[in-house]
Amino acid sequence: MKNLSNIKRVADDIKTITIQWATNIAREACKIMEQELRNWKFENHDELSKFFNEGSQMLIDARETEPLLRNAMKYAKSKLKEWADANKIADAFWEYLSWIVREEWIRPQIWAELIHGWDIVFTHCHSKSVVDILVKAWNDWKKIHVYNTETRPLYQWRKTSMDLLAAWVPDTMIVDNSAWFFVDNTMWNTVDIKEIFLWSDCIKPDWTVINKIWSFSIWLSAWNSWVPLYVVWSLLKVDTMDKVWIETRSGKELWPEAPTWLDIVNFAFDRIPHKCITWIVTEFGVIRSENLMREVKKHYPWMLE
Repeated sequence: MKNLSNIKRVADDIKTITIQWATNIAREACKIMEQELRNWKFENHDELSKFFNEGSQMLIDARETEPLLRNAMKYAKSKLKEWADANKIADAFWEYLSWIVREEWIRPQIWAELIHGWDIVFTHCHSKSVVDILVKAWNDWKKIHVYNTETRPLYQWRKTSMDLLAAWVPDTMIVDNSAWFFVDNTMWNTVDIKEIFLWSDCIKPDWTVINKIWSFSIWLSAWNSWVPLYVVWSLLKVDTMDKVWIETRSGKELWPEAPTWLDIVNFAFDRIPHKCITWIVTEFGVIRSENLMREVKKHYPWMLE
C-alpha cells in the first residue's frame, strides 16, 4: 500500500489548528492530494481507489465540520468513478483550487458594492473574504468604520483588526459576548450599526447557517433592530449531504486546570434561522436563501449527486 504519511501530516496540522480558516484548510487538503496522486504510480483502479478513499477520509476526519473541504473530496471522487488515471483525479483537485482562487478574486468585486459611503459596519469572527470586501470598499472611497469582535481564549480574531488597520481601514474592537447588545439599535444607539457582514462556516439544505458562536445572538439582535445582515459565503460551502453538526471543543480550552468532576460545554459554533438573513452574497451574485439549492444545481450539479 502507498504511504499516506504526507497526507497524515497535513491532516494533523488541520486537526491541531496549525492550519486554520476554511479556505486555507480546503486549499492545503487539495494541494496534498494533488501532489500525492501525481507522485505515486498505481497498478490498477482498485489500488488508486483505496489510496484516494483512505487519504480523503483522513483529511475529512481532521475537520468534519468543514464543508468546503468535504466538497473538494466529493468533487474529486465523482471523477474517480469516471477515470482510472491518477493524474485525472489530481486535475480535479487543481480545478477545485482554481474555483477557490476565482472566488477570492471576484468576491470583493461583487460584495463591496453593497456597502455605502460613510457606513458603520459590523463583523464577527475572522474571515479573509470579509476583510477583502471591507478593504475594497475603503479603497473605493467608501469611508466606512468597522466594528469587529475578539474571541477568547485564543484571540484569533485580532487578525481582523490587524488586517484592517494595515489597510488603513478605521476599526474598533469589542468583546464578542457584548456583540448582541452592541448591535441592537433599540437598546444601544451611541453607535448606529448600518450593516452586518458575516462569513458562514456552513449553510445547511434547510437554508439555516452555521457560524462561529455568538452569531445566533448577533443575528437576532440585527433582526430586532432592522439592521441588514449579509452572509458572505461560497456555494461550495453548502452542506448538501447534511453531514455538518454543531462542533463542541474541549473544556480545557476554557479552563485547563478545571476540577475533574466539572462538566464544561464549549460550543464552537451555533446555528441561525434563515429568516434573519437579508441576503446571501455568493461568487455568482446576491441571492435569497430560499433560492440556495437552485443555484447549487445550476453551478455545481455534482454536489447534489
